[in-house]
Amino acid sequence: MNKIKKRARFYCRLSGMALLFVAVAAYGQDPEALSEKRMPDPKTELLADSMYHHLMPQQHFHDKEQLIKILQQHEGRPTDLKHIEGLGQSDFEMHYLVFPLRVAIVVDPARPDQLSLPRIRKGIEILNRSLSDAWIQFKTVRIDTIYAPVTINSLKDRNYEVYYAFSIAHDLRDTISLYLVDNEENLCEDYRCARTQGFSNILETYTNNVVIDKFFVDDFKVMPHEFGHYFGLLHTAETVFGLERVDGGNCTEAGDRVCDTPADPSEVYGVYVNYSNCEMKGLKEAGTGLEYHPMINNYMSYYAPCYMRKFYFTPGQLDVIFYAAVHIRPNQIIELGEVPEF
Repeated sequence: MNKIKKRARFYCRLSGMALLFVAVAAYGQDPEALSEKRMPDPKTELLADSMYHHLMPQQHFHDKEQLIKILQQHEGRPTDLKHIEGLGQSDFEMHYLVFPLRVAIVVDPARPDQLSLPRIRKGIEILNRSLSDAWIQFKTVRIDTIYAPVTINSLKDRNYEVYYAFSIAHDLRDTISLYLVDNEENLCEDYRCARTQGFSNILETYTNNVVIDKFFVDDFKVMPHEFGHYFGLLHTAETVFGLERVDGGNCTEAGDRVCDTPADPSEVYGVYVNYSNCEMKGLKEAGTGLEYHPMINNYMSYYAPCYMRKFYFTPGQLDVIFYAAVHIRPNQIIELGEVPEF
């Protein structure tokens, strides 16, 4: 997707959801009114004041006028796709919402296992690529080492009580922590092998972290999947709200509650998947006979990777992520960054 279309979708999202940046002007404005010298709209000043107090603890904006100037760029932006495309790339600029990221390498003193910085940087780049269409990026602000005799599985002991105690001891208030943790040395037992890749609470504010097995720090799916949970996404095969019907008639209240992700029967039925063409074929819904066609290579699915296919979030999932960023976690936005070049 080219940058113009990405920007177009972003502004459509802002207009439809009435989120972070407020569009107050109309088509046909006097060019002088768009100059940097014009007085900002009162709503822009209120927004800047609110954001400034959130941003100050991170010391990225020392001057509120700088923030107002950036926000003024978003006043009166049209959302008509053809008009936006006609503006040209140089005339249509946008800033990403930048979140601070603290990387914490958790080391068991009994079997110390450090991670190389190149692998960590690659993992963060993979994460940022996956979230770029949601206009979100993470900026590493610190890298710490925590010495603790824990594994990713032991953190889940006693119904996650160990994890909550660990989070209370080590989380930062307004900066998400990415905990990179060891797994068990023996992953197989009684002819069965299993490995926890990572976990994250969905939109919980009691903790502020994502936990990843060190082995998967630069995996192309694991980090985006867990940060998807952090920003409110459910698994595509979620059943806690009921099974989503194949016809999508109950997509707003069942399954993952995102209507552009088709009904997913779960990876249990992976035997029906052809991983070369990334399609499920032959599995039919009981009662209707309609065939399931889930998104096999969606970040929030549990299927194996498809051959030579990228993972992705749908536009509906990107909307959920963006909505959570500006409504649930706005206190963590530290700056409005330039469009990154990948």
